[in-house]
Amino acid sequence: MVKRFLFAFVLFSQVAFAQGSGIKVGATLPNWKYAADSAASLNTNNLASFAIALVQEFPLGGIFSIQLEPTYSVRTTTTDILASILAQYAPDSLPPQIPSSLEFEHQITSIELPILLKIATGTSGVRGYVFAGPNIRFQLSAVTTLRTDTTNLNSSIPLDVKPKAKTAVAGADIGAGIEIPLGLFSLVADARYTFPLSDMSSMEAFGRRLGTLNSNDIRIFAGLMFRW
Repeated sequence: MVKRFLFAFVLFSQVAFAQGSGIKVGATLPNWKYAADSAASLNTNNLASFAIALVQEFPLGGIFSIQLEPTYSVRTTTTDILASILAQYAPDSLPPQIPSSLEFEHQITSIELPILLKIATGTSGVRGYVFAGPNIRFQLSAVTTLRTDTTNLNSSIPLDVKPKAKTAVAGADIGAGIEIPLGLFSLVADARYTFPLSDMSSMEAFGRRLGTLNSNDIRIFAGLMFRW
């Protein structure tokens, strides 16, 4: 009985020591996709955005571990829509001097919770790893700014084109990285492909739906991990 207890204690100590905590910062390189419900076509543009993640790793034994990465992220895109299409959704006539095309910038802020199965190439020294798992995204806000100069328009109609973000979106992450031990901490870097499993948002003009908006992302992170 005593031997079993000592064996369990030693095993627990080794597992606990292998745990890791850290922080990573990175960039999101989105690939926005818009699907129109009807003839309400618009063009989307891809803008690099910022992300920051906390990291907690739980070893499963050997080269396997589970990694949680609560992430704060901002995704940004611009859309261009023809005034002739926008006029079909406006409650009243748009002013005749309106530009032929209008550009809007949309910013969606979210908290994400990737739960990743991580497989490393070793348990010590410089090592690579691959990972994959679900990513639950809680979208906090969607803010739109009109970028086209309309200061000379005499109109009481707000040019209202904006995303209506879903509260939660299921997605998935898959990627690979490297860890370089440097004494008490390690340098880590990874690249991943993040994609939603359902629509992120609908697009609306004057409160009427135009279509759906999604983003498949390439993300690059770098940071520090502390082993304890």
